[in-house]
Amino acid sequence: MKNVLLCLIFPFVINAQTAVISGNDTICDNAQDGAEVSVSFNGISPFTFVHAINGVNHASITTTVNPHIITTFLPGTYTLTSFSDATSFGLVSGSGLVTVLASPTAIIHLQSDTLSIIYPVANFVSQSIGNIVSWSWNFGDNTTNASSQNSTHNYQDSSAIYSASLIVVDDQGCADTTTRTVWVRDEFWIYIPNSFTPDLDGINDNFCIEYNGIRENTFLFKVFNSQGDLMFESANPLELKCSLGFGWNGKSLENIDLPLDIYAYEIYFQDFEGWKHQEYGTINLVR
Repeated sequence: MKNVLLCLIFPFVINAQTAVISGNDTICDNAQDGAEVSVSFNGISPFTFVHAINGVNHASITTTVNPHIITTFLPGTYTLTSFSDATSFGLVSGSGLVTVLASPTAIIHLQSDTLSIIYPVANFVSQSIGNIVSWSWNFGDNTTNASSQNSTHNYQDSSAIYSASLIVVDDQGCADTTTRTVWVRDEFWIYIPNSFTPDLDGINDNFCIEYNGIRENTFLFKVFNSQGDLMFESANPLELKCSLGFGWNGKSLENIDLPLDIYAYEIYFQDFEGWKHQEYGTINLVR
């Protein structure tokens, strides 16, 4: 009788269907790829199982893949509630653990995201949230990245749009990235002196101007004497530009030296955005 019982029990133990769940994975809450929990089977596919997270059952899964990988973003303890293969129900065991860490939040602060080409300097400040241990600044202009918490960067003095980015990493290895658009814009300005001394001593001999951000083809400059007569005019701002070594030499339209006096000027131009400017002033010609 004992031999009969042994023959009945032994095949059942050898062919027992089992499913084992395992894994211990940690991800950040902004991860693109989920954590992995593995379920291994002993039996004949297809395999159907129900797993629970922190004791709460989830929908059953049927698979022919062994082991089956559960990809998840949910934290907690993973266990098996039930399992069956193609022939019958089986035994379940094991557990898996998924930990989800809070990620930092990257924040870029700029006093202004619009810079002038006259002074295209941006002061980047990280106001990121979390226990940040590293910073990586990319200024969007193919220059070397910076790794300090805050960074000052000089852009080129020409109109452009840049996309600056900051990557922060916290003490748990979680990271976050943010971007900020920076505009470097042209800026209108013009410098007009109020006196000059055309005495050929090499010092302040010409009346000259400096400017930026004007439409040169709209420029018109006129000088009048105290009687309102036109003494000089120019439609080319380049021939009056100090940095090019040019300027008005104090001669009339007839190329005659004008006497010491206070002359009135009128200047007209459009700035780079098309706004019209018409200005008036006086020039003290000293000999």
